[in-house]
Amino acid sequence: MRLWTIQGIAIYEQLQREGVAYCTKPRIGNMPEFQRAYRWMAEQMRKRIGGPPIEGIEYPMWAWYQYNSAKDKKPPRTPKDMGEGVSAYMEIEIPDNEVLLSDLGSWLAPLNECPLDDWKRIGRITDKLDKEAGRMLQFDEYPTNVQKEIEKSWEAVFDINRRDKTVGRTHRRNRSIQATFWVLKPEHVISVEFLEKKGNVVKQIKI
Repeated sequence: MRLWTIQGIAIYEQLQREGVAYCTKPRIGNMPEFQRAYRWMAEQMRKRIGGPPIEGIEYPMWAWYQYNSAKDKKPPRTPKDMGEGVSAYMEIEIPDNEVLLSDLGSWLAPLNECPLDDWKRIGRITDKLDKEAGRMLQFDEYPTNVQKEIEKSWEAVFDINRRDKTVGRTHRRNRSIQATFWVLKPEHVISVEFLEKKGNVVKQIKI
């Protein structure tokens, strides 16, 4: 499967040094709700494509299957798509059975800890609980069975053919589709370009 990924230079250096690169911490940061979403994604990968081939890997690596649409697959070289400093912009090829695709628009539900599929019914349940509490409850404050229902609803993120109001009823060819996988190896890399971000400026450099 042809993918594109933008990784910090440390990941590329690990790839060169160890012959394999992987993620030990979500790039998004330390917000507990985001970590929960990343852990949930890792659990889904274990169920759907198997566990990581190396012991100790907690989180998946991220790439793009299509950034905007089937005609616009490659991510742009813009400041918002990379961290400060030097990044490696890589075109890669990974076996299909080692990749899990998901809809980017739907991924906002796990990130925000809100229901995705069957959201009207689940929303009525959480609204009732919020009203009884006199405030909007945090995810961890809902009963365990409600938490599990919300998490189960997130599995719709993997239905990239799904067409409903949550994803704007758009066809998959017009969607942003992300890819997760466990490890990156030198043989996966088709091409690499080094980019340096300083503030709002991104320029190509040589390493």
